[in-house]
Amino acid sequence: MPEALDDRRAEWVQQYRGDPLLRHVSHSVETQERVFRLAEQLERRGVDRRDLFLALEEADRCVALSAEPLVAAQAGYRVISALAPISPASVVICAGENPSTLRALGFDPLVFDGHDPAAFAWAMFELSMCAEADRRSQWRRCLPEAFAIPMAIGLARL
Repeated sequence: MPEALDDRRAEWVQQYRGDPLLRHVSHSVETQERVFRLAEQLERRGVDRRDLFLALEEADRCVALSAEPLVAAQAGYRVISALAPISPASVVICAGENPSTLRALGFDPLVFDGHDPAAFAWAMFELSMCAEADRRSQWRRCLPEAFAIPMAIGLARL
């Protein structure tokens, strides 16, 4: 469940929604909240939020020419991989799966909009951070990496 918007995020939402260059793109409130949380996380890593929003704007332009989810995935990957180190091996994304089935298999699916490059960028970053936290946890428990199985998986809603 998304966290409530604080004053700072609310201001960012207003700026983002009010930008005339982005009015042709529609992002769900859920995706917007996630992107602003991503901006805060990246800001703590030294990435200016304007760099993120400019990269997402370019990704939106790419997707405007195609309705294919693969184009959104590629655009989202270009955004996040340019701004933060992510481990591609830790990013597992599928589409068309039932979240209940994935949970029954031991995964914790992160469900997101499979047509939105911003949602893909957020999901890839989150999955990479989850994998990094799992690796640190396993290291503390002295578990070999060979037994590391990602528990988080991205589930693109199409």
